[in-house]
Amino acid sequence: MDTKSYKIDSATEYNRVKKAISKKNQPSKIMRFLMNSLESYRQSRKLGWSRPWNKYDLTVFQSFKLRVNEDQQLFELGRLILDQDVAMPESVKYFVEELLADEERLMGFLFVHDFNDDDHQYEGVTLSLGRIKDKKFRDRIDLIFESPVENGLSQGFSRIRVFIDPYMGVKEPLWTRIVSQNMSHHAFELFDRLSACSWGWAEKKERVWHHWTSNYIDYFAPRSKPLNMSYFYQAGLPDSRISNKDEQAA
Repeated sequence: MDTKSYKIDSATEYNRVKKAISKKNQPSKIMRFLMNSLESYRQSRKLGWSRPWNKYDLTVFQSFKLRVNEDQQLFELGRLILDQDVAMPESVKYFVEELLADEERLMGFLFVHDFNDDDHQYEGVTLSLGRIKDKKFRDRIDLIFESPVENGLSQGFSRIRVFIDPYMGVKEPLWTRIVSQNMSHHAFELFDRLSACSWGWAEKKERVWHHWTSNYIDYFAPRSKPLNMSYFYQAGLPDSRISNKDEQAA
């Protein structure tokens, strides 16, 4: 197998690689190569939860699965921000409202990350809301809250990147936007709450989402270079925490 040119290009090959990975008997280097090839195939066909804006130039160093009943405040703040801060077309609003009303199937995750955006460094967190669509696919809404980093210091919440992505076949997201002006107090409150979750849930096994395959996916990794001051969790560096006014982590 040529690891430089190998690419999964069929469902048959995808299933073969998936079966090989599930045996967990390959060397770590091969497992990582196979897993990232599998992820590229899945991403190109929108299989599962993964999306390109959570992969490139980005390291996810924490993942949490939300509980719809226990984390209602986070869901509600996300709903308020979509309603008040994000000027969406009516067709996009319809999908957002329909998804958020589907409480029986609604799912939520938090992904905490470092991101290099055209040589500008950010730290941030994704509030990812979605549901299963046709068994293999997902409808998904992402609100990505970010703070720029300069000289090792996180500067403060400054923008939300928005991705509205119902599954409609292999297409670009239905709608995207970057919101950086006139953000409501709900946006700042949710950033603070999610930052508190990053610190408060870091050592709670019942809160952390981890699948063994993430050990072999490039964009899941610890922070490569801790910040001097950060809004998000840094193991063994509690003094680096930028405290929020309200500590809301469960």
